[in-house]
Amino acid sequence: MRFLGLLILIFSMQAFALEVDEKLTVRLLKTSESKKTIMVNRGTEDGLVEGDHARFIVTAGIVARAVCVKVSPTRSVWSVYRLVNADFIVTDSVMSLKITPPVKITKDESQAIVQEDVPTRVTTDPAALGIPLADGANDLTAAEKALETDEDLKDLETQTIAQKNLEVFTVLNISGLSSMSKQDSGTNEFKSTQSYHHIGIGGELYPQKEREWYSHWSLEGAVNLMRLNSQAYNGASSESDVTEVSLGTNWHFTKLPSTVMEFIPFLHAGFHLGTVKSKYSPGSENPTGPEYAANGSTSGFSLGFGYKFYTVRGFGVRALLDYYYRAEKYKEDDQLLVYNKTVSGPRLMIGLSYRF
Repeated sequence: MRFLGLLILIFSMQAFALEVDEKLTVRLLKTSESKKTIMVNRGTEDGLVEGDHARFIVTAGIVARAVCVKVSPTRSVWSVYRLVNADFIVTDSVMSLKITPPVKITKDESQAIVQEDVPTRVTTDPAALGIPLADGANDLTAAEKALETDEDLKDLETQTIAQKNLEVFTVLNISGLSSMSKQDSGTNEFKSTQSYHHIGIGGELYPQKEREWYSHWSLEGAVNLMRLNSQAYNGASSESDVTEVSLGTNWHFTKLPSTVMEFIPFLHAGFHLGTVKSKYSPGSENPTGPEYAANGSTSGFSLGFGYKFYTVRGFGVRALLDYYYRAEKYKEDDQLLVYNKTVSGPRLMIGLSYRF
């Protein structure tokens, strides 16, 4: 039932998005000097999502083509990649927005559909261009207008990292786990607690098409190196070295993973396979006794919740709190005994990342 509810939630998030050829009446709240970035008074509440492509249209014809690069419930920012009539890109002007299929963009002007236009007049009065305000278009309060300064559009042309869909990351793990070791042939069980550190390096792949149903998901792979050294009061010591390869997926359930300068919550699920080497050295109880060692294989899984944060340049940080389970199956040791061991418990991991 939980899985069914999860699927319903995912598809309901996508169902509200506008379809191709649907229209909205929008008002331009702010424009950059280059006319290449515009903010309008429509957002997710109106069905807009990051990655939408649209034409901006007035009675005289097409004004521009643009892609949505940032969206909030009542606002959205668009990056213009084709200016047809730059004179109409004016603050407070009202026009129609029509959702269109994505188009391939070329820098070769000879291949362009239409030559890029530049403004012939500089004015902030839409009435001077014959652009009337529609009923209800003036929906900003005085406080909202005061907040929408030129700083709102500073660097907005780079306020998305959707095209940077490859990420490398490192992880530092600080854990407090419980363990249980049981002899394969016998009834002896040994329970204890242990803590250790591990360092991991991995990569993550994100979708570039942000209107697809899978746009909130990513695939992750990592290599983890874990080493545990502990010593009892009498000098007895043990060492364990674990090398794991993990594969998993992350679900960014409230925000697209290309969002910048905001915390992005996500759910994580992963599976792990690897090898383990374990060694025991006696202490004062048997100072001349032999050392024992065994090799084996590992398998396990992890489930968790975390946050990511990215800058516009692709640098990021992440934190993950998960439940980790690892089963270790050893080959015969020096005494021809076989042991199976399980390690499980919560982990808190933090790391740095870079997307490109």
